[in-house]
Amino acid sequence: MNETVKKDLAEAREVCPTTTRRLLAEGALLVDVREPGEVAQAGFGDCEVITIPMSEFETRWSEVPRDRDVIVACAVGVRSLKATYFLMYQGYTRVTNMQYGMARWAARGFPVTGDAAAAAGAAPVSACGCGDAAAAPAEAAAATSCCGGAAATDALTCGCGDASAASDSACASGGACC
Repeated sequence: MNETVKKDLAEAREVCPTTTRRLLAEGALLVDVREPGEVAQAGFGDCEVITIPMSEFETRWSEVPRDRDVIVACAVGVRSLKATYFLMYQGYTRVTNMQYGMARWAARGFPVTGDAAAAAGAAPVSACGCGDAAAAPAEAAAATSCCGGAAATDALTCGCGDASAASDSACASGGACC
């Protein structure tokens, strides 16, 4: 008889690139799951990073340390979210996904090895900075920015998905905190 084991997982933690930079400075490790060609074109600069391509992740996941905070990243945050859940399923408790990936990292002007312009163009990012080009027109008409406008005071209206970033001066003043 073939029994399926179901494992309930909590929702994955996610942080924006700005918060990622802070966590990396505090000792977190960045795990880049992009493929070798993507990494060769543009890499995450000025941080400790290990690269385990998503195509190899299922066989190499045990290379990710369990004894420190880990942030998983990719081009736009989709593959890294899958890898984050995979690690959670394997029992990792100190793992977080970086939302918006290399595209937002480069767009924010954070250190990149290689071609920063190509990295920033990895995915369509709306003019408001939310990363959802489709939401920009309708939302922008309702507020000064699709992420909450000048009154952004919490993580949801800020657009970061990270409550600790909501107190950032850029977010509190209506700018994009991420």
